[in-house]
Amino acid sequence: MKTDLADGQTLKEMFASGTVWLEKSAPDINAINVFPVPDGDTGTNMVLTMKFTLEEAKRNSDNHVSSVAKSLAHGALRGARGNSGVILSQFFRGLAKGLDGALRFLKGESHKMQYRKPRLVVAEAAIASRAARETCLEGLGIRKGQFIAILGDEELIARADKIGDVISEAVGKAEAEEAGIVTIYYGAEINGAEAQQIAQEIRDRYHTEVEVVYGGQPHYNYIISLE
Repeated sequence: MKTDLADGQTLKEMFASGTVWLEKSAPDINAINVFPVPDGDTGTNMVLTMKFTLEEAKRNSDNHVSSVAKSLAHGALRGARGNSGVILSQFFRGLAKGLDGALRFLKGESHKMQYRKPRLVVAEAAIASRAARETCLEGLGIRKGQFIAILGDEELIARADKIGDVISEAVGKAEAEEAGIVTIYYGAEINGAEAQQIAQEIRDRYHTEVEVVYGGQPHYNYIISLE
């Protein structure tokens, strides 16, 4: 049976059209923004993330749909704005992985694929960053400058004065021992050596595989995904 698949250019056009409608709807989305503070910027952050994502995809001259999907995922991660942007970037990461797997299956290469049981769904990556101001989440006080880890867009899972401590605690609460792999995406302002040191501490403590990837995201020190 013949299967018709969209090419890379069609994928770009699909998300470009979606971004137009998202931008028109941004005021309505901002109006219902209530977490973690009612700052009314969820729609705006999603639009900014999408625009950066599309710019990254436009620079990819390869018209293969899987290649473009990977560019979209990379652009979304690097250009993520706010919690909503980070969650959106994880959608694109899942899309890229899914398309790659589907194409392998259609080509009869499914025997080459490796599957891991997910410990966290893609949209629930943990975010580790520094608090910009004193606040209170889930009844816990957070000092300005303290490091925090948030699961998805609503659950505070760790807080500490050192970034390595907050990541280690967050990974532990996400049941790292049962994960197939922990992936650490470090941000634009983070030194790669620091990320590697944190990764080794997680390996030693939880005895699990850890990979380190330069994400380049501007606002979050680390994004951690468990699968």
